[in-house]
Amino acid sequence: MEQVKITIKIQSPTLIANTSTAGVLTSTRGSIDGRILRGIFASHFIKSHNLGKEAHKNQSFMDLFYGSLRFVSAYKDTVKGTSFPAPLSLQKFKNADKQIGFRDGDIIDSYYAKEEFEHEAKQNLLGFKGVKGFVVLEADKCYPVSIETAIKLHMSRSSDDERKMGRSKDGNIFNYEYLEPNQVFVGTIVGPKTVLESFVREFPKVMECYIGRSRYTEYGRCSVEIGDIETINSNIIFNNSKDNKYTYIRFHTPVIIGNQSLKEIVESTIQPILGPDVYVYSMCAAYQEEQNFNSIWGIRSPSESAASAGTVIQLKKDTGWLNTDIK
Repeated sequence: MEQVKITIKIQSPTLIANTSTAGVLTSTRGSIDGRILRGIFASHFIKSHNLGKEAHKNQSFMDLFYGSLRFVSAYKDTVKGTSFPAPLSLQKFKNADKQIGFRDGDIIDSYYAKEEFEHEAKQNLLGFKGVKGFVVLEADKCYPVSIETAIKLHMSRSSDDERKMGRSKDGNIFNYEYLEPNQVFVGTIVGPKTVLESFVREFPKVMECYIGRSRYTEYGRCSVEIGDIETINSNIIFNNSKDNKYTYIRFHTPVIIGNQSLKEIVESTIQPILGPDVYVYSMCAAYQEEQNFNSIWGIRSPSESAASAGTVIQLKKDTGWLNTDIK
C-alpha cells in the first residue's frame, strides 16, 4: 500500500461543524475529516468532467472515490510534526503527589504506568486527568497541540426584508466558532499505487477550494497541495512489556461499529491475520455518533455508532509476541 499526503492551508475563517452544538453556538471540529477530503476532490472531478448529479454513473468517479482509496483525516501540522488525536490512555498531571516522583506537566500512558511503576498510587495515576484534543510525538514524549479558534457573532436574517435591512427584526443572533486562518493541516490518501497514480493525474498539484459551513459566503477558503506517492512506513513499535504478551492499537480516525461490540470488530479483523490466540485484553475507548451529508443529493446519511479517534486497544497473546507476528 502507498499513500499521498494532502496539505491544506486555511486561508479564511473555516467552520467544520460539530454534530453536537449548543443552541446559539455552532462549534467547530479541530480537524478536517476524510469525508471532507474526499468531497474536495470529488467536487473538482465532477466539475471538470461535467458530471452534474449523474457522477455515480461514471465508472472512473466510482473507482477513485468509492473504490480502494481511503481518505484519512487531516490534523494540524506543527514544527515537531503532524499532530493526531490524543490516545485515550494518556493521563496528564493535575494534583498528584509530587513526593512519589510526579512533576508538573507530566503526561504518562496509563498502560505504561501499570507495567513500569511499582507504587500503587503511581500505577493508578492518582491526581491525573485524561488528555483531550491533539498531541504530537517527538522522540518518546507527547506534547499537546492547540488548535487556534475564535468566535464570531452573526445576526439571523432569514427573510428577504431582513436581508435588505441588514439586521434582524426579532433580534435573533447566533455564533460561529471557526478555525483561524494560516493553520496547516495534513491528511493522507491511502491505496494501491496504480490507483493513486490515476488519482494524482486527475488534479493540479495545488488548487483552491471552499469547505465547511457557510463556504459560499465568508468562510472556508483553503489551498490544497497534493504530495508525492510514497510507501507507508509499516514499522511496528512493540510495548516493552516484561513478559512480552501485550501490544497496542491506536485509532487514528473514528471506527464505525454499528450494532457490534468494539471487541468483536477488532478480533474479527486481527485474528485472520495474527491468529486465533490474539485477543482484546482491555481498552481505553470513547464513542460517538457519525453522520454524513451529501451535498449533491441534499440528504443526510443515517446516524451510526463509532469508536472515537484516540481509542487504544490492548491486545494480548498468551504465548508472547514475535518480531515476525506483524510485518
